[in-house]
Amino acid sequence: MSVGNKLSQRLLLSYCSFTCIYFPGILILLSLNNNLYNVGKYKFIPVLLILLFAEIIKLMFPIFHSESILITKTESRISSKAKKIWYKYLKEIFKFLLAGFLLSIIYYIVIILFGAPVFMHHEETTMLTATLTTLTFVPASLHLGVDGALEILTGAQSQKGNILIDAIKINIQGTLLGTWLGAIVIPLDWDRPWQVWPIPCVLGALFGYTIAHFITLVKILFILRLGKKVHR
Repeated sequence: MSVGNKLSQRLLLSYCSFTCIYFPGILILLSLNNNLYNVGKYKFIPVLLILLFAEIIKLMFPIFHSESILITKTESRISSKAKKIWYKYLKEIFKFLLAGFLLSIIYYIVIILFGAPVFMHHEETTMLTATLTTLTFVPASLHLGVDGALEILTGAQSQKGNILIDAIKINIQGTLLGTWLGAIVIPLDWDRPWQVWPIPCVLGALFGYTIAHFITLVKILFILRLGKKVHR
């Protein structure tokens, strides 16, 4: 196993471990505070912001995995490079906001086509849309860039063997599958409070996202364990 591959696996292990710890914690806190049924309301927005912040924190993980950082740039070169970096970041932020907005519209339309109320419950449908965008597009964009995220979401991504790309694909698939499975209980005549639109779908997305990370975590642990046995 190459050093780069091993480092990528350990980095992904950190990502998944972090998510598998804080994500269930958020769900437990929501349940204990009796806010689990507010996932379809605007009150859920602060939680989505926490999820966004957690994904940003993950971007700092490579710093702790790198062995050394060597800086040998002159001040003028740093200044010139900084301008290019800022321009690149601003361009990427604009693409991120535009693509996120357009994807949210697409999600909203698809949700309507799958049976969501058209002329009512706009708040609930909007929050499901925001949840899906936060769990699928945002993490992929932060770790792979906007272009990389769109390639995965549109199925245009053909690169194989990249464990990070494979993990993000599993996360997106788990989120969407969980959302779809959650919708199954809505029309059942059980008259439970958690059957109200779109609570099962939002919870299904959250659980699907968590389970997807857990699957990747187990997969990486198995690969690392297998690698240790091979080297013995």
